[in-house]
Amino acid sequence: MPASPPTVWFTRNISPTLHRIRQAARSGRYRVIASHVSQDAGYLGAAHTWLLEPRPVEPPAYLAYVLETVREFGVDALVAGRHLPLLAGARSALAEAGCRLIVPSRDPDSYELCEDKARFYQLFSGRIPMPDTRLVGSWEALEGAARELAGQYGSSCIKPARGIYGLGFRILTEDDDLKRFLGGDQLHLSYATAERLFKGRDLPGMLVMQTLPGTEYSVDALARGGELLTCVIRQKLGGLGNLQTAVDSPPLRAWTALLARELQMDGLFNAQFKEDAAGVPRLLEVNARASGGLPISTALSGLELGLLELDAHFGEVLGDLTFTPGKRVSEALEVIEVLALPQLTSSGSGAG
Repeated sequence: MPASPPTVWFTRNISPTLHRIRQAARSGRYRVIASHVSQDAGYLGAAHTWLLEPRPVEPPAYLAYVLETVREFGVDALVAGRHLPLLAGARSALAEAGCRLIVPSRDPDSYELCEDKARFYQLFSGRIPMPDTRLVGSWEALEGAARELAGQYGSSCIKPARGIYGLGFRILTEDDDLKRFLGGDQLHLSYATAERLFKGRDLPGMLVMQTLPGTEYSVDALARGGELLTCVIRQKLGGLGNLQTAVDSPPLRAWTALLARELQMDGLFNAQFKEDAAGVPRLLEVNARASGGLPISTALSGLELGLLELDAHFGEVLGDLTFTPGKRVSEALEVIEVLALPQLTSSGSGAG
């Protein structure tokens, strides 16, 4: 009888998980388990089997849950979405249970480094172009740095030194603009309003940066053992439906390879670049996770990056990973049926 396909378990994760599960399940090469803390997670129905994860749970208890589930279901590979440093540090325990670990980086410290943008910028400064940046902790220091950078570059912006999804990012302006505010603008903040918010408060570490007015690039990359296998460089064109195109940029590809090597990337990750006023791309951040734009990269390149990630870890021949750039795509809303799953305890499971 032919051997059963390897079992791959996708734990709780963000939006591109549906895309990755579909690629794995449709290939016929893997049996897919998916889990989440909510039975309403849209991607559960795309897997062959679904599980509900316990919540809330402390890291040691979560690791125990993972190891127990791996043994119970004969999981051959774990594609983790949460507690990544914890699981990266438990690689040997998972290997003893017969399970490969698929996470963006083999190095547990890389996740913290990507979160701490001030330390991250300092580490890669001089090797990859970065925005001119100041780390501040008070309103007085923030205002002084912002006005200095605005005088040099025309405008300046702020964001928390730690954070995701661009939360807290604002471009500083001299005056409040009522029309902009009523129009839902969440990108601009006047110095006067910033002073009322920040002055006299204990601030978290804040970065004050030159504003980058040029084209934005998002690089979806696949690495194995610190080696960049392939990447899709998406240029954001704006317009209707988040219009994007794939471009060929040797500098961006070289910088992404450097990041993969230095951060010991071992799966899917994302790097964000934006051009300054002179057209030089500067690195904004690295996300040690698959990006929400992963389906766009697949559409632009024809590369099933989620499936390739699995194949790389199982030693499959990946074939030709090159593609011709130039295609343009936009996004459209997809409506996903949520399965009418029964009410279960955190240890329950079901067939998708």
